[in-house]
Amino acid sequence: MALWCGLAAATVQACGNDGGRPRTTSPQSTSGASGDGGTGGIGGGGPNVSGSGGSGTGGVGSGGPNVSGSGGSGAGGTATACVPPDMLIVLDRTLTMHRTPDGDKPADAPNYGSSKWHQAITALEQVIAPPLDEGIRFGLELWPRDSGGCVRLEQQVTGSQSASNNSCETGEVLVEPALHTGRAIASALDPATTTLCYSTPTGQALLEGEAYLQANHAEDRDQYVMLVTDGADWADTCPSPDPLQAVQQLAAAGIKTYLVGFFSSTGSEVGTGVEFLNDMACAGHTAEGFPATCTQDGNGNYVAADPDNGAVLYHQASSTMGLATALDDIAAEVCCFCDPE
Repeated sequence: MALWCGLAAATVQACGNDGGRPRTTSPQSTSGASGDGGTGGIGGGGPNVSGSGGSGTGGVGSGGPNVSGSGGSGAGGTATACVPPDMLIVLDRTLTMHRTPDGDKPADAPNYGSSKWHQAITALEQVIAPPLDEGIRFGLELWPRDSGGCVRLEQQVTGSQSASNNSCETGEVLVEPALHTGRAIASALDPATTTLCYSTPTGQALLEGEAYLQANHAEDRDQYVMLVTDGADWADTCPSPDPLQAVQQLAAAGIKTYLVGFFSSTGSEVGTGVEFLNDMACAGHTAEGFPATCTQDGNGNYVAADPDNGAVLYHQASSTMGLATALDDIAAEVCCFCDPE
């Protein structure tokens, strides 16, 4: 279910292409007229919004849930624009991202457009482009951090050079969450030159994201992490810290985590990947059908109620278009000044 701050008097602007993208509306306030006696006006708006009615027959501001309204003296009621949330994109740059979503070695040199790495970057650049970055404060973290020894996509595909970076590095925030960062994130990513690195420190990357968001938290602004990953091989190289516990820690801090699995439903990563990401989606409070599809442990943390039934509770994608759609769906749930197209 999409949540947005669509203001009644706003002018709608098309957001990107016409393939189902959320649309942004102009961030503005609406005011009602004051009156001479009678009932105070009703305030309204989207998430994190308050409105106040004027004296007499106050003005009306309309909008979404989580709104308080009260009669009062003065001018007509107003609906104030909601606050765009922080959305830190935590992008998997591990070596397996050189493969196709089916797990095969790409054969389309020299760009290797069929690789997960090329497709993931292409999809991200499509989604976060203006004007959507006016309603979400996008940021970018890559993991693991390139401390030296990581390799380019072409080097990994051809085997011309092996990665020699330190194992289980933390992530690195390349673009801080802020408005109008779409172009900055696109500039920070290039499929041909942005390197891939050895090991899968999923848990450490999530904790790095939490530390950054906690240190840059504003009381009136919601915060989210969007983890884009291609599987569940973290246990092979970096089993600690446990990614599930990291997502639980994020949830305890008030930060919801969206999970995007980028691999084919028939590919080699699908088996353990689905169960792993289902549990994490529940822990992040963003699972499909949450909370009915999840169950709580003794500490109040959520996991999938039936992780082995084959249902996908996170956002699944196996192509550029599918990944762009998944990212669009997530954006529509948290974006300010967005209406579904």
